[in-house]
Amino acid sequence: MIALGRPQCCSPRGTDYRPTPLRRRTSRPQLTRDPFGGRRFLLRATHLYQMPRTPFQRVATLLDHLASRLQADLGRNVVGLYVYESLTLNAFDARRSDVDCVAVIRRPLSPGVVSRLRTTFGRLSGCHSWMRRLQLTMLIQRELLQFNGDGWLYQFGRLSRTGSDGNPIIWANILESGQVVFGADPHTFVPPITPALMRAALEREISYLRTELVTNRASVWRRRAAYRRYAALTACRILYTLETGRVAPKRTAAVWALRRLPSVHRAIVSRAIARPAGTRLLPLGPLRGLLDHIERCLVTAPVGPAG
Repeated sequence: MIALGRPQCCSPRGTDYRPTPLRRRTSRPQLTRDPFGGRRFLLRATHLYQMPRTPFQRVATLLDHLASRLQADLGRNVVGLYVYESLTLNAFDARRSDVDCVAVIRRPLSPGVVSRLRTTFGRLSGCHSWMRRLQLTMLIQRELLQFNGDGWLYQFGRLSRTGSDGNPIIWANILESGQVVFGADPHTFVPPITPALMRAALEREISYLRTELVTNRASVWRRRAAYRRYAALTACRILYTLETGRVAPKRTAAVWALRRLPSVHRAIVSRAIARPAGTRLLPLGPLRGLLDHIERCLVTAPVGPAG
């Protein structure tokens, strides 16, 4: 059984707000049973802090079975499976957090393999309720940091070819605090994340928020209270990563930002921190002002060193 813990915070349940287009080494194998009736050796990730047995034990069971099936369906094409975001940042909220994973592959997926994976994910969905929260990105090893690279995403019960924006923020998270479910140590294959790459990624992140809140007036997201709160907290995390070079849970970054933001922006951030998802809308005017400020910081401030 994989023991999850702290080694890239939490979106409202079952959501991914970015537009679709756009350390541990494992220890000895452990024999376990998968939901398809087989018995396989799975790699067990060492834990970094003790998590409650429920619901995290069910998440760990899902990852065990997912690891087994990916190795069976992909064979030597799979490099490894890596967990990031809230599960590795001590920010997991069972009410709304996703189970965020990246599977790294050596070659693009053929139509036959995609069909096989869809069957596998469908069968896993019948065994694990947490499959509804699984957000699994599949990326090609040589294109991990390549903008407009190839990629596949399993989310909302569907596996689709979505491409990749080469987001280094994910890999900064994985390299610092992510966990290996199985496979190679990511330090051995992730290319260097330069300040220029990180700045470009942060600029894309803020542009995603601006598109949904300002540019695209027909966006369904701009009228949702949960998205406006998400946008305020994410803007703070962009500032946090810009200044520190690290990744933190969104709420942690927002609390950090309160001590550094100009006073005119503190009220909207305070309301986002205090207000649970689904309550009244945060006002758009102060949100736009916060985005404007973060964009100016991205132009003038250097990217902080990681670590």
